[in-house]
Amino acid sequence: MRNCDTCGTEIPQERLDALPHTTTCVKCSRATKPKGFMISNFSKGTAPELVLVHPDGADGAEAMRLAQRANARRR
Repeated sequence: MRNCDTCGTEIPQERLDALPHTTTCVKCSRATKPKGFMISNFSKGTAPELVLVHPDGADGAEAMRLAQRANARRR
């Protein structure tokens, strides 16, 4: 058994079996779902493209800003 790095509670064995390298319990986990944006490039005549952005990534905030900007531009 391993303790959570954030709150110190014991991480259940089932979670460690599913995610062997995890360092946090479910309650303290900061994993977020990716957000999707449809981005069109009408000047090239191509079909819209689905772009998935992971806010927790290394450049998540900047990638999110760029995707929102491109999504707003198509409207």
